[in-house]
Amino acid sequence: MHLRNQRIAIALLSLAAHANAHATAAEDEHIRQIVQGVLKEKDQKIEQLEARIKQLEQERSSAIAATPSPAVAKAGEPAPAPVKTAANGKPEPTVDTKLQALDKKITALKEAAEANGLQMSGFFDINAKTGNSTDQTFSVGSVELDLDYVHDDHFGASSALVLCGNSSNADYGAPGAVFCGNSGPGALSGGSTMAGIAVALVDYHMFNDRIPPRGRIFNNKGLHIQAGRFDLPFGNDYQNFANKDRITVTAPLTTSRMQLGGYNADGIRSYGAWDIFNYSVFWTDALYANDGHTVGGRVGLAMGQNTYKIHNANPEGIEIGVSHLSEFDGENRIRNTVYGADLSIGYGMWRLQNEFMLLNAHQQVFLEQDVDGNPLPVIIPDPNTNPFGKGHQVGYHSTLTVDLESLSKQPIVAFARYSRWQPSQDLGLDFDGSTVAINDISMLSLGFNYKFSDHLRVKFEYNDSLGTETAERYFDRKLGIAQIVMSF
Repeated sequence: MHLRNQRIAIALLSLAAHANAHATAAEDEHIRQIVQGVLKEKDQKIEQLEARIKQLEQERSSAIAATPSPAVAKAGEPAPAPVKTAANGKPEPTVDTKLQALDKKITALKEAAEANGLQMSGFFDINAKTGNSTDQTFSVGSVELDLDYVHDDHFGASSALVLCGNSSNADYGAPGAVFCGNSGPGALSGGSTMAGIAVALVDYHMFNDRIPPRGRIFNNKGLHIQAGRFDLPFGNDYQNFANKDRITVTAPLTTSRMQLGGYNADGIRSYGAWDIFNYSVFWTDALYANDGHTVGGRVGLAMGQNTYKIHNANPEGIEIGVSHLSEFDGENRIRNTVYGADLSIGYGMWRLQNEFMLLNAHQQVFLEQDVDGNPLPVIIPDPNTNPFGKGHQVGYHSTLTVDLESLSKQPIVAFARYSRWQPSQDLGLDFDGSTVAINDISMLSLGFNYKFSDHLRVKFEYNDSLGTETAERYFDRKLGIAQIVMSF
């Protein structure tokens, strides 16, 4: 190599001499030194590169020799399991990788929709029950898809599509909560049905553009005017009609008995929130009959808290609300008036929700028989006598929730609820139109839920009527329910 370098140097020197025949001997010597220095530096770099290559080859050989081969595993040691591969030679995907891929696809779909003003969410729930009036253990409760679309700064639309899972051995006339697996769907207009539209509305708004289809509608400061189908804000349980929003599994008696699963109807409404004040007014179709209309609303004050926190963030402070509605028949005669008051108190990990309802029936129901001898309900306004007694009802509940995450270091929320329903009449109509005895009902509910992730929650609840009962077909004195809620 050195000989080759010397030859190159001589050649360069010759060229230099030929190019400049008049150069002095001192200049030739200077050029020779420069060329030799460059060649020497080049030789050093080549030697360093060759040494590094040898070092890497030695390290690779040592790593291969240290790796045990399945064919020469030590005695008594199991051979390592071969890596599963698909037909194309690539590793077979695991459950985790499949879920991650699915989550990426869903996220990409949502992002594409949101880029065009559409926000999608939803949930479904699966229930398991102890011995109950439907004689079945497992059921799918309800499946809901929520859509929220923003058209521009002032117009938008929302909808909530619900598919009921249908408890086996439950008649179509059974209460909605029973028919849909003993949990929800809350406020599915039209009563017990396999599928329906819980929310479908057009919204004109100011200040904020997102319109939550269900749940707490006072998240943000603003004014809304809406037309379509929606849940009616009455009391405080309207925030929990969707199972993904409810801490408990079942609804309180004020909702299941007096609101027939939750007030929901077609009409127009307006609502808004400013600082500590919020309001809602509505004009809808009748709630307790197929003819007529309903007017009402709710006024609330939220003190000592962030009014615009999302409703499932366990907000602190005090919120007080007063509600009222009047229902009229097709001839504008008043049929029912309902009064409500609610109080929510939150402090640290504790939250107490209270609700009171009073229903006054101004038109009574009594029974006659048709030509076949079957009971026939007849509605008459302002009767002098009624075999059922006065059609008034009183209901209330107190629900205590405790967020135990700060103590247990696990996302666990425990709850206890006492609810009471007191009808003034002694007889009523069952789901099939038959006359049954009804009494005051108390219900104690205890349980907890565990949040595995933002998309998966598991709830456990035990209900006990504390010795009270009615003769209705789908009344359970004691019932244990486990529920899995998967949201997306």
